[in-house]
Amino acid sequence: MSESRTIVITGGTKGLGRAAADAFLAKGDRVWILSRTTPAATGATPHPRLRHLVADVRHRDQLDTAVATIRLESPQLDVWINNAGFGKPVPFHDGDNALWDDMFAVNFWGTVHGTRAALGALRRPGGVIINIASVVGFMAPRGHSAYATAKAAVIALTRANAVEFAAAGIRVNAIAPGPLDTEGFRAAGGDPEKRAQTIPTKKMITPAEIAAACVFLAEPISSLTGQTLVIDGGSQAVGCYA
Repeated sequence: MSESRTIVITGGTKGLGRAAADAFLAKGDRVWILSRTTPAATGATPHPRLRHLVADVRHRDQLDTAVATIRLESPQLDVWINNAGFGKPVPFHDGDNALWDDMFAVNFWGTVHGTRAALGALRRPGGVIINIASVVGFMAPRGHSAYATAKAAVIALTRANAVEFAAAGIRVNAIAPGPLDTEGFRAAGGDPEKRAQTIPTKKMITPAEIAAACVFLAEPISSLTGQTLVIDGGSQAVGCYA
């Protein structure tokens, strides 16, 4: 097995984040999960190469403190995944400034803060940043103006940072998932079988599929940067995000 890498994932206690953590652990890597909840509250299964730290991506200083702690064990980071985010369907005319501020604070500024915190510690050359965007950053579903705009900003940031960091040998890419079958989707009353009928492949995207894409983007493919990988079961291709 190749040398163990150090992977950091924000918002990694459940859903996509935890699936990504498990995928990298299976590769023999060391994984640090950053979340707003304490490790005891996450319910995550312990693993000898998995660590948890409390850090809210809305606050750059908390991420800086987390990185300083991680570097006590791993002076260099190999992969940083800006995964923390949330969506809330609210029609434009019902969404006040507080909603937009919160949506951008987590989805966009959380990505900015995470990237800034990671830069000083990422391996040069060879460091990787992966941003979790969304297919709604390309499409326009009803009732998602704030979320779609924030994720579109993440996609633009990915391209801009890829260009800026190329000279340092740091690659930056994004993944834009389509309809994800997560705990949050089901807790909000979502029906996976009904939702799947609106997708060309007739199945919702699983966190494990996005996790596999994270592992792929973390491979040492030196020319793969500035891209957003859409994984949506063909929804964008058919022009529908019902």
